Amino acid sequence: MTLSRFKTRVISFLDDPCSPAPLGIFRLSIASFLLLQAIIWYPDWLAFMGPDGWLQWEISHALTEEWSPHIGRVYRLLGPPGLSAEKFVMLFFWCYVTAGVGLLVGWRTKVWAALAWIFHYVLMGTLKTFTYGVDIFLHIALFYMMFMPVARAYSLDVRQGRVSPLPSWGVTLSLRVLQIHLCFVYLSAGFEKAMSPDWWAGNVIWRSMVQPDFRQFDLTWLAHYPGIAVALGSSTIIIEMGYCLAMWIPRLRVFWLTGIVSLHIGIGLFLGLRLFGLIMILLSVSAFGYDAWQDVRAQGAVSATLRRLGMRYDPMPKT
Repeated sequence: MTLSRFKTRVISFLDDPCSPAPLGIFRLSIASFLLLQAIIWYPDWLAFMGPDGWLQWEISHALTEEWSPHIGRVYRLLGPPGLSAEKFVMLFFWCYVTAGVGLLVGWRTKVWAALAWIFHYVLMGTLKTFTYGVDIFLHIALFYMMFMPVARAYSLDVRQGRVSPLPSWGVTLSLRVLQIHLCFVYLSAGFEKAMSPDWWAGNVIWRSMVQPDFRQFDLTWLAHYPGIAVALGSSTIIIEMGYCLAMWIPRLRVFWLTGIVSLHIGIGLFLGLRLFGLIMILLSVSAFGYDAWQDVRAQGAVSATLRRLGMRYDPMPKT
């Protein structure tokens, strides 16, 4: 392949207009996840975020850098006179939920995306001790939505004529950024696992299944069938490392997307990391689900055409 031809392919990969539907699905998925997480948090919101919660403001403040956002600093800066800290924390919660709803319906999407990202940044700064992968990926997704044209599909902004639903190079570039980001995420995760003999031997799977912090079912019987743990560990490495290649191959994309979804369903079901498993499924479906669906439709159309041709040109007609 000549250099000019390679350059043309790269530009086409990044620049050819494509449907904004995947970005609309991305916005709907992440906004729905934000609201679901908020619903789960609500009964214990003051225990999480309140000044006298499980981690008092004095302690959580001391654990954060001076420049890091903390709800105590926000209260001192913006809290109306006479409003108690507890009521301010609840007001903050409803502002966060409102931003999620605005993002979900796609009305003034850029504004609500920015506000949701800021509110979530304060949450992460305040709950630094409790944050893990699910919060990091949600934060990244909200950051992307501030700049990506996620309102071009399934939004009130389209219905009210503020944005165009037509394909554009900006949609394509944004989708490629999300896709490539996920490819690097899974490649790095798979490579790190591949460097560990414990993953290939199934030891990590075994310890995760029986560790009290993660155990959801009694799976001690796996000790009598070590091959199952070995197979699960090896398949996890293969699925994650193969993600960055298989997701670009139409014949493999549906199969690999099914594999990655099954992997995260297993994480949620057997390790109790349900929200983490869910957000990773939503990210992969948002990035590659539309292409996978097009692959399925194309395969179905080809199969239907071949069946029709076979019926029309049957070389062995029935007598």
